[in-house]
Amino acid sequence: MKLKYLEILEELDIHIPDELLNVVFTHRSFDEVNNNERLEFLGDAVVGLFVAESLYKIDPPLSEGEMSKFKAKLVSRKHLANLALRLDLKDRMRVGGGEDLDKGRERSTILGNALEALIGAIFLEEGFDKARIFLEKIFSIETFIEEDYKSKLQESIQSLYKETPNYRVIGEEGPMHDRRFVAEVLVKGRSLGVGYGFSKKEAEQNAAREALNKLNNSEKEGISNGSSKSVCKV
Repeated sequence: MKLKYLEILEELDIHIPDELLNVVFTHRSFDEVNNNERLEFLGDAVVGLFVAESLYKIDPPLSEGEMSKFKAKLVSRKHLANLALRLDLKDRMRVGGGEDLDKGRERSTILGNALEALIGAIFLEEGFDKARIFLEKIFSIETFIEEDYKSKLQESIQSLYKETPNYRVIGEEGPMHDRRFVAEVLVKGRSLGVGYGFSKKEAEQNAAREALNKLNNSEKEGISNGSSKSVCKV
């Protein structure tokens, strides 16, 4: 059975010589000279630029603070290692005996570095545009942000009110080829946030984002008034 990353490389018509791929998947513990550290250094910069560019283009725009927060999560070793596992990179890794005994192929650092080394190799052979296309295929940044906003809101609402937020689409705007949806998030039957998007999920994400901003602002007001509790009323 073909490894997942090879399927994607073929699908996107990305060609990397076998010799370079061997370096991509070689850890320092296996070969102190011909290993993936230099490719990982290059790939780290490519991934960072891709994530920054993608976050900048999110609509509605994220604040600088939000961009920094999401970038840190998206380029973390934990997230990169999870992506590497989905791509079957673990099965191609070459690690030394000591690392192998310690299940080195499953270590977040080794897997994350291997993914960045693969991105570095794609950049060297095919350029940034192909590297971007590959990253768009595996990252799903908008879905990542959506899950983050909605999960954080759920945690906050359950902590504050012992309730689960509910979402509903309350409107649609524009022609069929350029349809925008309007969604709101409800807590105890009252609207806490409204959001717009070109899909129902995107509209719900932005509604959750607005609700979180309201909760955060209320908490700041509470602190300035001498209270450590949120004063957001629903």
